[in-house]
Amino acid sequence: MLVDRIYYELKLLGKKALLTPLLLIIGFVLLAFILNARHVDPARTLLGGVEMMIPIAIGSMVGTVIAQDPALELQLTVPRKYHRTGVLRFLCLLVLGVVLSVIYINTLAAVHMLYLPKFTQQWSPLGLFLVIQLIWLAPLLWCMAAGGCFSLLLQSRTAGVALLCAIWIAEIVFKDFIALSDWLRPLLLFPATLVGFPPTNATPQQYNIYFLQPHYKLLAITALILIIGWLLLRNAESMLKGSIEE
Repeated sequence: MLVDRIYYELKLLGKKALLTPLLLIIGFVLLAFILNARHVDPARTLLGGVEMMIPIAIGSMVGTVIAQDPALELQLTVPRKYHRTGVLRFLCLLVLGVVLSVIYINTLAAVHMLYLPKFTQQWSPLGLFLVIQLIWLAPLLWCMAAGGCFSLLLQSRTAGVALLCAIWIAEIVFKDFIALSDWLRPLLLFPATLVGFPPTNATPQQYNIYFLQPHYKLLAITALILIIGWLLLRNAESMLKGSIEE
């Protein structure tokens, strides 16, 4: 029953939605070959693919599919409420994002295209592996949670995705201001790509301030956003109103 339900949701998402992150990855790999042919180190571009592009792609997909459903009105009358459907869609996209990101970033590490501070060479393999996964995990979860929450809160998938993309652009434009502001630093989404690249000469203190602490705090903020999104997702009547208006 569950397998059939998952298959149905994946079919509903469509091939275009599911292939979008994969096409982004292929595009970044091709760009890396072009940069390498021109004797430009493609490491930063490749890192941006997993830290910045996959999260915004998956987050936009969540914002698009979480707030609307053709059978939303019908689901108000059945025992299985829509919030369970929404959670299942979120989890399907999360699995997609995790699988692509794990393969992508560990491939970068395997081909020595992932730069880390020199002091991390003294860490255990498990500790190093977990820190590497933190590069993509925190921004991916935040973009997914924020994309869904924005669409539910604004009762519009278009407005929700637009707001998420606006924040993504603001992170790039104001990266230095965000990194240097103590109160904004927890919202630093892409420090590995945008701040102090490459970080090979970073001290443990610098790495802790500009990478580890912001990511830990970002995960805590993400947990709060997920709770808000869950509460909004349970308000199917409000979602139906937004679906009709859009």
